[in-house]
Amino acid sequence: MTSIFTVSVDSVEGSTLRGRVHVINPDVPFVPQETVFPLSLLVDAWWHLDNGFLHNEDDEEHGGERYPFTDEQGKAIAAGMRLKDEFRKLYEFILGKEIRVTKDGYLLADDGKTILEPRRKAEDVYKLSGGSRPGYSVFTSGNAEEFSQCAADIVTSYDISPYRNAPHLSEAAALEDPEELDVWDGLELEEDYSFAEIPYAEIVVTVSDAGYLEHMVAGMRWDTTMTGHVC
Repeated sequence: MTSIFTVSVDSVEGSTLRGRVHVINPDVPFVPQETVFPLSLLVDAWWHLDNGFLHNEDDEEHGGERYPFTDEQGKAIAAGMRLKDEFRKLYEFILGKEIRVTKDGYLLADDGKTILEPRRKAEDVYKLSGGSRPGYSVFTSGNAEEFSQCAADIVTSYDISPYRNAPHLSEAAALEDPEELDVWDGLELEEDYSFAEIPYAEIVVTVSDAGYLEHMVAGMRWDTTMTGHVC
């Protein structure tokens, strides 16, 4: 999937994270204001670390990922998190859960071979998203209601600064209707802007438990497809 934002973490102090959301994709020309957005970013960072996908890149001119530890250290941090099981559930609320099935769609045990009894097809038990790997697995749909409730419980405050590098907005209020904003307006979409010139907003996120920020560290930066939308 095409990246939508680049997220930079400036500091993590207790239960509060300060960072920046860089609007790198003109197709989504604003930073979402709902609390599901910062929670989805925390979940996305956890997923990147858990899979060893966050590392340093050399393309500083155009952004690139930054992480002050090795891939293996990142995986170890994710594995040792107090709330790692909760993050797994949150991820499934956003993108759904992978379910092992036979080529005919019958549910399999965790070994990926034994058909569960009584025999049932995944489509009869779960609401499926339509995604699948034939003969191997299918995916459930996300759960927007559950994820929204989690965001309400976890994110105690979320503030967005006025946009930077957006000439026509100048000191525009952060709380304008996102549907009315286009931070790329007035900029040439064909222009090859450096990362330092791309529009962005500063964010401050406070969570109910510092454990939700246990995997976040100042200096990390990554591209994300997250918008807070549940698939």
